[in-house]
Amino acid sequence: MAAAAVTLVVAILIYNSVVDALPATDAAGAINFSEVTPTIESAFVLAPVALIVLIAAIVLRQISSL
Repeated sequence: MAAAAVTLVVAILIYNSVVDALPATDAAGAINFSEVTPTIESAFVLAPVALIVLIAAIVLRQISSL
């Protein structure tokens, strides 16, 4: 139960980070290109977080099976 709660919290944090990294659009739905470059940079910041979550999930799975 605790592992599920931790997974849910981490998933919500990752989702919020991804949504914040998306570029803004105008009323017509066009992307504001001045925000694309920082968005790409923030994607590289998210990659280590995703790897840490993946490794944590594997470790929790191994521990729960003991």
